[in-house]
Amino acid sequence: ANLIPGEYSVAHYRAFYARASRKESAIVRTAINAANCASVLRPGGPVYFASDSTLALQTVRQYAQQNKYPIVTIENQEPLHLDKAGNWSERSPADFYSIFIDLYLMGMGRCLTFGQGGFGRFGLLLGYNSSCTNRHFYRTDICPCNWTHDD
Repeated sequence: ANLIPGEYSVAHYRAFYARASRKESAIVRTAINAANCASVLRPGGPVYFASDSTLALQTVRQYAQQNKYPIVTIENQEPLHLDKAGNWSERSPADFYSIFIDLYLMGMGRCLTFGQGGFGRFGLLLGYNSSCTNRHFYRTDICPCNWTHDD
């Protein structure tokens, strides 16, 4: 799916906010719900999905393929965190590019769903319409959404 600035929604899922690990079943469930919540914001439109979890990215790619949903992801490996990367001063700036690509694409989206942490909210504030938002996760609870088509 082509992402046209201002014509897609974004789902940001920070699976490892304030933790080193999370159960795989929780990552899978929350990632799919995050994509569904983004579809609620722009029914029928493409969704850009950003996450700090390789499993979440793979899950959403598979979910999109199985259901023919227009979901786009870019990362194939566990993204680095600006706040958690070990030996960050010894790393190449290119190691962190995916962070800024996600932020740029979040900012170019029309609407955004987020859960924990401030990175998704930051992308929302950079975007087209900071009032076009919902939360797919709050504190310890999923805020349930179903995929919404443009019918």
